[in-house]
Amino acid sequence: MELTLYPLKCKPLLKEKIWGGNELRDFLNKSSSLEKIGESWEVASIPQGISTIANGVYEGKKLSQITSAFAKAILGAPVIEKFGGQVPLLIKFIDASDKLSVQLHPDDHLAKTIGGTGKTEMWYVLKAKEGAHIIAGFKEDIDEERLSNILKSNTLEEHLNYIPVKEGDAFYISAGLIHAIGEGVLIAEIQQPSDITYRIHDYNRKQEDGSYRQLHLEEAREAIKFKNIETVKLSYEHSKVGSQVLKHSPYFKTDIIFLNTTEHVIERTDSLTILMVVKGTGVLLCDSKNYELQLGDTYIIPAACSVSSVKGEGIKFLEVYL
Repeated sequence: MELTLYPLKCKPLLKEKIWGGNELRDFLNKSSSLEKIGESWEVASIPQGISTIANGVYEGKKLSQITSAFAKAILGAPVIEKFGGQVPLLIKFIDASDKLSVQLHPDDHLAKTIGGTGKTEMWYVLKAKEGAHIIAGFKEDIDEERLSNILKSNTLEEHLNYIPVKEGDAFYISAGLIHAIGEGVLIAEIQQPSDITYRIHDYNRKQEDGSYRQLHLEEAREAIKFKNIETVKLSYEHSKVGSQVLKHSPYFKTDIIFLNTTEHVIERTDSLTILMVVKGTGVLLCDSKNYELQLGDTYIIPAACSVSSVKGEGIKFLEVYL
């Protein structure tokens, strides 16, 4: 297999969820016959799901196969040195038609004890119904003993920190922080490449067969961090034209770009770049070729690509790199 460099688009891996809806199909144009589509995995290279290339000469091949064959060209040498030879990210769109369970994820240290990776994530809200919220942390000081009493009395919902959300809001959810996405919220999610979730409360919700979903209380007690040292809600100017930092962390860097009549140039060579279109339309130019950008599109620009740029009037997208 010979190396050919161009922006890679992957076929969405669609996941049906008890809390899913139809926004991924109807608003973000993810074709599916599923009734409750909760997640669209846009870029994935983990055992629970590996993306398939949907465009160009590598169409039909697994992302992991292309990355293994051309790791330096796709990922960039510094990324390989720090994270290894596969894409160290899981990129999703999530439609919470109903509220998600109250949950948390292990950090790197704890995840390694079970052969996994920690899960720190960030969210960008594409759409939110009136009165929508997320949950992030507790509204008061809670310790392990008090949490045990709260869980025994089934009063957890009374002690959680509810944050109202609207289109354009962004949040950083560090590993160990108790959290949930509320009803009526559509988000883009950037996270570490992990699918380890410890469900701590699920509103006594039953599945179609009448059973309750499994809770992971003991695992959650070990993983939970009662005090979050990171700022949850990210600050930026929602209407500012150009590029702004949303969050630069040890696990990923995410900027938000809003274009009016300007052009955004990407000259990064030390890392792959992932673009997620969260509003409007535009054009990605790479190696004298044009790639149409629509709402909900996600592209991987290999580190060794020649200079790329994005043009569009009113397009807004997330730019993710390492």
